[in-house]
Amino acid sequence: MKNNHFKLFGKLNSLFFLLSLFLFINCQTKVSIKKEVKTSNEELEALIKAQVDSLYKVYTKFYYDWINFYEDKFTGVYPETPIEIITKDSLKSQWKRIYDKYDVKLISRGEPSVIVSEDMAISHNSFNEIFINKKTNDTIKNVGTYIIAWKRQSNDSWKIVFETLHNN
Repeated sequence: MKNNHFKLFGKLNSLFFLLSLFLFINCQTKVSIKKEVKTSNEELEALIKAQVDSLYKVYTKFYYDWINFYEDKFTGVYPETPIEIITKDSLKSQWKRIYDKYDVKLISRGEPSVIVSEDMAISHNSFNEIFINKKTNDTIKNVGTYIIAWKRQSNDSWKIVFETLHNN
């Protein structure tokens, strides 16, 4: 019987040692808590203005890369059309038809005004562009105000989730 007590005591001792070692190792593991730092309104406004500048810089090359500024699905509200959910693919198809028929020239654009919150922003600016028919050289003047809703993405980038324009 005495031997059984020693065997049991030895097993408990080994179990206690392993449990202590486990607790020691786990207590030594550093727990990192990501502290969210709130971005100031001034920083957000500057960031969105930079996004708008980048969008126009890419847009003036009149290729499709500017479409990457949009979420995969976004809301579009345009004159004389119903409100619709638009995909980037359908936007590209629409602009392919435009680019096939017209040369597009951005004449000018206004400095954007921005309204910000932590994960959303609204920008609006004036624009003046012309569409030149490739066959006839006839022009269509397109002047108005462009309004965009930007949403912060999980990777901290910003994408367009809503756009509308008002023609003057």
